Amino acid sequence: MASSGASVEEARTAKAAAPKHPEPRRSAALTSIYSTLYWPYLLTTCALLFFPALGIFIATAPFDRRRKLLHRYTSWWGGHYLAWAPLAGVRVEGRERLGEGPYVFVSNHQSMVDILAVFATRLDFLWVSKIENFYAPFLGWNMALNGYIPLKRGYLPSIMRMVRTCHKKISQGHSLFVFPEGTRSPDGEIKKFYRGAFLIAARNKVPIVPLVLEGTNHVLPKHSYRINPQKVLVRILDPVDPAEFDFDHRKLHDAVRDRMVTEQQRLRGQE
Repeated sequence: MASSGASVEEARTAKAAAPKHPEPRRSAALTSIYSTLYWPYLLTTCALLFFPALGIFIATAPFDRRRKLLHRYTSWWGGHYLAWAPLAGVRVEGRERLGEGPYVFVSNHQSMVDILAVFATRLDFLWVSKIENFYAPFLGWNMALNGYIPLKRGYLPSIMRMVRTCHKKISQGHSLFVFPEGTRSPDGEIKKFYRGAFLIAARNKVPIVPLVLEGTNHVLPKHSYRINPQKVLVRILDPVDPAEFDFDHRKLHDAVRDRMVTEQQRLRGQE
């Protein structure tokens, strides 16, 4: 009987912890109007907000070598497109789990909106990003000002240069942010991870911090430009110390991915 009572209590707890169902999709008319207004706003303000970033970079370069002030401005800039957007928003959970760092942050990748959701966390990090993003006017230029780390996917010299740069940045106290799937998931499920982030964390003996994003794929699915505004969740999980796995990046990779998949299932009420 005690076991049965415990099972009932666990079921109630799980039900209470389960997330609400995703918000219903907005009407086609609403999403069309919203997208028609949203994209011009984003493009126009990207051009306008680049110039304060350039001013911050010039003014703080002599004393802010890690460009923390510029990154804070960039986080506000990028995060406000989702956190402040009408009918949308970002809920961040788990910041209290973090200390000083440095860390290697890793997250699932569902949508272009993920970048905005991550900026809304106001975490301190350098992006590791495909080099094509650095060519984008204003946004890409700001990435270069911030000292984010470019990568040409599938090109070994670029990969090796990226790894060396990551080692150097961590030694200087920077945290890194990586999407280990390498590209957006077409169905919102967590896909195979590349091992680079885990190799870097293990070699530098710094914790991996997993984040699970939920809801961004409903806001802006892959291969779509129609926005369905709704609130999204960013859940920061406990840091994972590579020492727990004897600094074996393969074991670290497997453990972190398993924890993220489990957390995603929990958020979706599938566990």
